[in-house]
Amino acid sequence: MLNMSTNSLSYNDQGGAELVVEVGQESTPTSGAGMGFGLFSTDFKKNDDLKEMLESSKDSLKLEAMKRIVGLIAKGKNASELFPAVVKNVASKNIELKKLVYVYLVRYAEEQQDLALLSISTFQRALKDPNQLIRASALRVLSSIRVTIIVPIMMLAIKEAATDLSPYVRKTAAHAIQKLYSLEPDQKEHLIEVIEKLLKDKSTLVAGSVVMAFEEVCPERIDLIHKNYRKLCNLLVDVEEWGQVVIINMLTRYARTQFLSPWKEDALCEENENFYDSDEEKKDKSQSASKPYVMDPDHRLLLRNTKPLLQSRNTAVVMAVAQLYWHLAPKPEVTMVTKSLVRLLRSHREVQYIVLQNIATMSIQRKVKYLITQVRRGPI
Repeated sequence: MLNMSTNSLSYNDQGGAELVVEVGQESTPTSGAGMGFGLFSTDFKKNDDLKEMLESSKDSLKLEAMKRIVGLIAKGKNASELFPAVVKNVASKNIELKKLVYVYLVRYAEEQQDLALLSISTFQRALKDPNQLIRASALRVLSSIRVTIIVPIMMLAIKEAATDLSPYVRKTAAHAIQKLYSLEPDQKEHLIEVIEKLLKDKSTLVAGSVVMAFEEVCPERIDLIHKNYRKLCNLLVDVEEWGQVVIINMLTRYARTQFLSPWKEDALCEENENFYDSDEEKKDKSQSASKPYVMDPDHRLLLRNTKPLLQSRNTAVVMAVAQLYWHLAPKPEVTMVTKSLVRLLRSHREVQYIVLQNIATMSIQRKVKYLITQVRRGPI
């Protein structure tokens, strides 16, 4: 197996990216008074009045306080002591304020479980909110409360979110599946039902997240992939980069168990004849060796749809495609990944090390000498 160390970033860590970006945009002070409460203000004495501002009846003061709190979190400061004051505003009718409150709660819900439990009913109501970001944030907070008492509530919320009209909410449901499974593995069968439903989703936003949930919860259930294999192959090019890495690795594992290896023909030709083989065994070997290899159309579909990803700017994507071709492509086509791998040698030294290790593995185990020749010539 190739060393895929470049894929070390957890896909789940991207769950709140869209919301955080929006928060960052909202945090920019627009008035002279707001400049004193800048998002990254270094005047820590001014933070003493945050609780008073959060308990104020004016939404403008609450919003300013939340911007400063999120700014503290972004700088790595501990703002957990403000949890009781922040959680009171979770039912606010101000959408912008509510978004910031949920950003805070996602960060501290696991640490302040007792206080978060007091707002369960509010989170459940938020799952019906017209705003998709609020629905997704409410589900994310619920799945961050690591208490077995609310497992049934979480399970129900995930099932409802999996059928939501918004692909962003369905993506969040896929992320929540993994959290619930780690908290309560006994829910596996129910979670598999949700995964099966989400695998049928045609949205590129959902595809990577649900495949990650599949790999985490039930990687042995290959039968769930059969009906969705072609759809995943066709969606692959449009999925975001880290989703592509997850899907490619899963499809590589799937294809190695479902399709004939294109390397067997070469193996049969290179295999030395055993002196002790009987005449019948020799006859069987000669007959099997004489049969031409014909690639399955679905096998070819996977190779064809992953080929454009060799031009990806993401190193992990290129390495994942290289691994796929190394295992699944006929020998003449394996050299197709050469230029893409050599191109990666322009990157950082850590990336160069991984790429060179993989080139060495491919050259030695598959005897693809063309790879070494291209490396000697240098980056293209």
